[in-house]
Amino acid sequence: MKEETNNMKLTLIAKHLSNELNEFEQEQFRLWLEESAENRKEFVNAEKIWQNTYFQDVDLFNTDNGWNKMNHRMHDNKQVVQSNKKIFSIWMKVAASLIILIGVTFVIQKIVGTKNYTEIVANNHKMINPVILPDGSKVFLNAGSTLKYPKAFSAKTRVVELTGEAFFEVTRNEKTPFIIQTLKANVKVLGTSFNVAAYQETDSVQVVVETGTVELSSKTDNDIIRLIHGNTGVFYSKANKFVKLEVSDVNAIAWKTNIIIFHDANLTYVAKTLNKVFGLSISIEDVNLKKCRLNADFKNQDLEHILEALKTTLNLDVKKADNGYIISGPGC
Repeated sequence: MKEETNNMKLTLIAKHLSNELNEFEQEQFRLWLEESAENRKEFVNAEKIWQNTYFQDVDLFNTDNGWNKMNHRMHDNKQVVQSNKKIFSIWMKVAASLIILIGVTFVIQKIVGTKNYTEIVANNHKMINPVILPDGSKVFLNAGSTLKYPKAFSAKTRVVELTGEAFFEVTRNEKTPFIIQTLKANVKVLGTSFNVAAYQETDSVQVVVETGTVELSSKTDNDIIRLIHGNTGVFYSKANKFVKLEVSDVNAIAWKTNIIIFHDANLTYVAKTLNKVFGLSISIEDVNLKKCRLNADFKNQDLEHILEALKTTLNLDVKKADNGYIISGPGC
């Protein structure tokens, strides 16, 4: 564990010096610097080594681009053989200096070829089994979602990155906040269960709290709203605006629970809910059908069963289309 943490630290320092940090890594680096004066001193020493060797011109800290560029030159241009030797010599000098400075024997292997984070992608289907994070927290990913997290959390914070939608069951640790970074907003907790929807194609980030307390914050300023059990919080990035609802949609996490509840629900809401739960497109052909209302509960039912119930209960026709279904018929 200690070796992984040290190697991750080295990678962050190197990528910071070569301007290669992504948003997720920038937050990790910032938090590491803030942990202690010793960390800041360590970074200053590493920065001096970097500056003294002019290594920033070599571009080898870009794990992929740096080595690809060097290999390309070695194979395709005989005139730069001596230059490449010089570059490699500089690389070894810096790597050796970092080993002496920080005392990590695997620094070269870690910086060049190994990632210090895990990325999980749920493409076309939601994940039935949870992702288990280093602290024991569980994450259920919805279809079309991506979760990125380090192999080892820092001693001060637990930071993950989410694109799409996921349900979190966070292991409580009052000394180490759990932070979810999304493209438009951040979510912070100590230990709780909640749902986060942060799709790239939408303007909003939505949080639905099942247990505990959750903070939803803007990435552009210090605005924060606190949410408790049963609350829904939405942040609209373009307007930089928060909306807090005291009562959550009963089907907010139906995609995870497979329990869908319709109590006097109009057909528009029914179609929207089924679209989200099953990841498809159900459209209503006749605007007059949208006023039809449904009272029904479905537990662990497949889409075909639910659509058959709609047809029978509301006197509808349901036709298969290229990207989903079309609802028509005389209706209610």
